[in-house]
Parts: sequence; C-alpha cells; structure tokens
Amino acid sequence: MSPYELEQEFAELLAGSTPEIPSKAEFIAAEHLVDLVGVALAAVDEPAFHSLLRVYPPSAAGDGSARAWGTGINLARRDAALVNGFAGHFHDFDDDETELAMAHVTVTALTAALTAADSRPGTSGRQLLRAYILGFEAATCLGRLINPLHYKSGWHASATLGVFAAAAASGHILGLTPNAMRHALGMAASFAGGLRSNFGSDTKPLQVGHAVAQGVLASELAAEGLTSTPGSLLGPKGYVSFYGDGADASAVLAAFGAPFDLIGSGLTIKAFPCCTAAHTAVDGLLSLQAEQGFKAAEIEHIVCWVDPAVPNILVYDRPTTGTEAKFSLPFCLAAAAVFGRLNVTEFSDETVVHPDVWALMDRIAVQTDPGLPKGDSGISVSSRLSVTLRDGTRMERFTECVPGSSSRRLDRTRLFKKFQACTINVLGSGQTKAAFDALLKIAEVEDCRNLLDLICGQPAIHRIEQEQSVRARAK
Repeated sequence: MSPYELEQEFAELLAGSTPEIPSKAEFIAAEHLVDLVGVALAAVDEPAFHSLLRVYPPSAAGDGSARAWGTGINLARRDAALVNGFAGHFHDFDDDETELAMAHVTVTALTAALTAADSRPGTSGRQLLRAYILGFEAATCLGRLINPLHYKSGWHASATLGVFAAAAASGHILGLTPNAMRHALGMAASFAGGLRSNFGSDTKPLQVGHAVAQGVLASELAAEGLTSTPGSLLGPKGYVSFYGDGADASAVLAAFGAPFDLIGSGLTIKAFPCCTAAHTAVDGLLSLQAEQGFKAAEIEHIVCWVDPAVPNILVYDRPTTGTEAKFSLPFCLAAAAVFGRLNVTEFSDETVVHPDVWALMDRIAVQTDPGLPKGDSGISVSSRLSVTLRDGTRMERFTECVPGSSSRRLDRTRLFKKFQACTINVLGSGQTKAAFDALLKIAEVEDCRNLLDLICGQPAIHRIEQEQSVRARAK
C-alpha cells in the first residue's frame, strides 16, 4: 500500500464509526477527563493564566465559540482551545503517556474534543469520549513511527504529536469526512512544532496550548474545504520521514484499536505535579519516610540512580523558579523529604529557595544506571535510591512503576482527593463533589455543554474581573 493510501486509511479510521469503542476504554477515558479538568482548573488563579486570557478578546456566545474553563468567558473556538490547553498543562500535573507518544496526549486530544463540543450544541458525552480515544490513538500511532528518536532529538512530543491528536479529536466532533480528515492531518503536519529546550518556562504549556489550537484550526479549515498535499504525513518528504526512523506505517495502522492504546499504553495519571521522570524516585523516598519515620534533617546523603536519558530531561540541577523545579530531581527529592509531600504548593518560587530544601539538595547525588528495566520507549522510568542517615542507617529502595500508571492506577478515592485539591478554590466545596461525579458519568450526558456549565461558573469570572480592575487602577 502506498503512503498516500495509508494516509487515507488512517483518516478513515479516525473519521469513521469503526472500530467500536469498548466499555473499558470509555471507563478509563472518563477518569482521564476528570483528571484533565481538575488540573486545568488548578491553573485558573495563576497570574500567567490571567496574562494569557487578556491577549484573546472575548467572543459572543454561539456557534463557533467556546468557554475558557473555570471562567465562563466565551472565546473563539481555537482561542479557547489554546487557553484551555495551556491551563491543562500549566502545572505539569496532567496525565502522561511515557512509552509510545512519549507525550502528554490527553491535554491535546481531550481539550480539543471538549472545546469543540462546547461549540457544537447536542454533542453527547459518548461522542466526546470517542473523539478523545481516537485522537489519543492518532498520537500513539504516529509516536510508534517516530519515537524514541524524535523525543531524544529534543522535540517536545506533547506539542509535535499533540497537534495531530487535537486535529483528529476536534475533527471527529466537527464531523469531518475521511477525505477532510486527511487534509486536516496534512495541515497538522505543517503546524507541528515544540522544543524541549523550553521546559521549565511558561512556553512549555504554551506550546501545548498552541498545538491544541493549531489542531482545531486544521479541522476547521478542512471542514471549509481547504486542502493539504497527499504525502505530507506519511510520504517520502512528509512528517514521519523527517522526524522518524523508518518504522513500518502499514503494520502500525493494521494494529489500530486492537486494543486501543488508552487501555494498554504507558499512560499515567500523575501523583505529583512535576516531570514523570522524577516520579518513581519521589515515590520511593516518600515510601521509605512513611515506613521508617525519619525526617529530612536526619538524612546524611541520598544517591539516586536513573536511566541515562533522564539527566537530559531533568535538566535543572539547581533550579531558580518553581517551573524549573519541576525538572530538577534534586529539588523534587529534597522538597518531598522536607515537606513529606509533593503537591502544587511545593513548586512555588518561595519553596525553591527554602533553606532546608536547598541544604538537602547539596546532599543528593544523581547517577545513571543503563540496566534499569525499559519499556517500548527505550527510556526507563524506574529508579533506585540509597538513603543514608546521620546515625549510619542505610536504606535502599527500587521502584519500577510510576504511581498512577496502568499497573498502579490511582483508585477513585485518590483521584477525588487530587481533583478536590485542584478545584476547590475555583468550584467551592459544595460544587467539587458534584462536578467529580458528573464528569465520571460523561457517557450518560446528552449535551456536553450542560456538563461544562458545572466548570465554567461565575466565581472565577469575578476574580479575574477584580484582578483586571486593580491592574487598570494601578495604571
């Protein structure tokens, strides 16, 4: 089959009504919807979110507009996609697929689908889930063709693959034909971009939000009849040829949805708001503290062994900001030990310069171990720790799987605790549980806009208006 025929087959899989979505995939997808909405709402009070929102003019409610989550403010659909995608990735607390796409896929696929659904009256919850699952599959299929070379070369796959996830998911909601979907994917190939060099700054979530917006734009343009050149995705001068290392596209597409990668991939609902590469080490240290009862001040030194690729991901040995700290293994370990937890509040600029955290960072060494177990990505997420206390006691801990991954899924109690912590300042205590329960029942919803009413209420609007008023008076 030629590359052009493969592109058409890919588009037909993404735009069509087959394969059937199994109930297990819908069940998992609903939990990831809850998680995405929660972490996005956690960003609504952040100054960077307010700054971004001021750039995009409000739009009249109606067809083609959608809301910025947590605010109720209407924006043009692709502007809302950018703002919501930025919020969803701002704290680096959104789920992560570590083996195939090597990317945060839900924040692009599901944000695009949910934003498009907000602009399309009558989109059901089951339609939303289908669009998300297919968008997710689009990213993982392409990830199989270009990774791990693509990620290791320095590309931010959450953005460079996320644009396809967003195009497929929003295109499904907008009702693209298979031919229009092929054109949308070809446009997305030209829109793809994002660099790992921007990790540790606001541009990391911004390039994810931009990918969502560009994916939505591609599906909007394709719906209006604009075209892309055949071969732009899988041809000899297409996206996969430039970014990948020669994987067999026909074999990948033959396995589409069998099973869906949402079920069987390296997808993780995060337990900590930092890079996933740090999670097993943090989890191991917190587990040792819980079992042995030692405090940070009692630690003489810590040695942590990680995969050889990890130091090129966790690049900040001594971070200076909270965003840099999310990519610093010494900080993550030190902060977890000092505070006994690692939540959003631990990644403030103030915590980065906390004297106890800084002192412990000086006693932490990071080393590499090529023998740690690896999955499909070729990069291990496992870690080994050696903790020596001042009294000479030495403890070791090997942690293979990331908490929240498919083999260690967060149960509904822990999922609600995370959702509650992320949303209570926006939704209020009374609305938080109602929103959590309603989101989990998304498959029963007849119109997604009714569900979005729960997370696009007035409290955040008032806070934003007050902040803008104060800023205007200051001028």
